[in-house]
Amino acid sequence: MKPWPLLIVPALLAGCAQDDFADLRQFMDEAGKDGAAKVEPLPPLRPLDTFVYQPGQLPDPFSAGALRPGQAELMKGEPGRPGQALEAWPLESLRVAGIIEKDGAYHALVATPENRLHLARQGDRIGQSGGVITRVHGKGIDVRERVRDSRGRWVEVKTSLLKQQDGEAQAATPGKPGN
Repeated sequence: MKPWPLLIVPALLAGCAQDDFADLRQFMDEAGKDGAAKVEPLPPLRPLDTFVYQPGQLPDPFSAGALRPGQAELMKGEPGRPGQALEAWPLESLRVAGIIEKDGAYHALVATPENRLHLARQGDRIGQSGGVITRVHGKGIDVRERVRDSRGRWVEVKTSLLKQQDGEAQAATPGKPGN
């Protein structure tokens, strides 16, 4: 073995041991002299206004008696009825891919978010809010579903899902609460 590599390694290590960080040390010493940044104190906390709820003659909004007559029927659903395929998705995520007319009756091809097609006809259930297809026509389908309004009451809403044209986005026309 040659002795020259043994001499080079200690020379390289000695070169790394020199202190060439004087400028860095000087910067750090000067940066610390100014102290911490000046932060303005927070404004004093003001007490919050308190409110005491006193229902008086108002009915309890959480009791079953708060429902208007007929609303309990809307809320129930049908416990013994087996679910249909299109009830697994929210109505907003479904789209009408096409309309088929057979023997004078219209049927809708409804696409799920996974792009699977289902044949739907009037009376079929659709969506997760108890929706029922009330009409299938050449432009799409009309749906009646149960939703809660801003006051927590069950109302029926009529919605239309229109057939998608080439390159067009799905159009849903929500209706007003109805009977």
